[in-house]
Amino acid sequence: MRETIVVGVLAFVAGVVLYPAFIGLLVRFGARQHVASYSPASHRAKEGTPTLGGALFCIIVIVAWLAVDRSRQGFVAIFALLAGAIAGGLDDVVNINDAKRLGLSVYQKLGLQGVTGVLVGIGLTVAGFTHQFFPGLGAPNLGWGLAVVVAIAVVATSNAVNLTDGVDGLAASCTALVFVGVAIIAVTRHDLPVAVIAAALAGAVVAFLLFNWFPARVFMGDAGSLALGCVIVALTVELHLIWLLPVLGIVFVVEAASVVVNVTAIRRFGTRVLRASPIHHHFEELGLREQRLVAAFAAAAAVGTAITVLFARVAGPVS
Repeated sequence: MRETIVVGVLAFVAGVVLYPAFIGLLVRFGARQHVASYSPASHRAKEGTPTLGGALFCIIVIVAWLAVDRSRQGFVAIFALLAGAIAGGLDDVVNINDAKRLGLSVYQKLGLQGVTGVLVGIGLTVAGFTHQFFPGLGAPNLGWGLAVVVAIAVVATSNAVNLTDGVDGLAASCTALVFVGVAIIAVTRHDLPVAVIAAALAGAVVAFLLFNWFPARVFMGDAGSLALGCVIVALTVELHLIWLLPVLGIVFVVEAASVVVNVTAIRRFGTRVLRASPIHHHFEELGLREQRLVAAFAAAAAVGTAITVLFARVAGPVS
């Protein structure tokens, strides 16, 4: 418990100390965000804000893992984090260098996420995390089916977190709460690798949030959002709770579902269900200020995290 808290605090302090200089480097090298023309009008002022901020909190977490853990179990989660960051970073670089393209194509992005998901799934399966708790069924052995489930979960979750990252502080606040919950579960199960990585993520992301809160001085970029989505899946699997991922990430589920519903309605029926999607843009169009929107969504994320922690307590560790 004490070690987990220390790691989280040190990661937070490192982020607070390093982010001002890191933001300066991003500005110096021209790593500035281009805003899509279909974004809400209020977002046009965000054009040119430094991006790729997620790279630093990924580095902090990797350093924390190398300093404290270095286990095989932790390596799989760190690989997921790094692979997601690389895939997202490539998308960010294209966005930075070509305002017309705004990143990789859909198929290029999905391809990178798919490869990452398969590799992470294979790693988790080989590492022996095939038993996953399911309410009412215990923890059935998924065998190599876990690799398939993880691959799908990585693509879905990384995209969902990416979609959530559309308002200052939204993705960072929701993911920080998720990692706090994961750390609590890991501590109660005496799972040091997961506890260390989750605590480092929580601390580093909260530090980032200080600079990402409205009005944001830096964006995490796809390098941050895809990395966070990938590592959430890996850590959840390592706690044998993959089937509770939709509850743990309830905000991300709603954000992704809102896009699917709205796009489907437009294409099939020629009408909108929401004024804009993802759903946080809908609330912006209704006049809700960014700070209040983030607070409401973070409260929902906290509820989902709390429910997952309670479920995990009932389920107990998987032997």
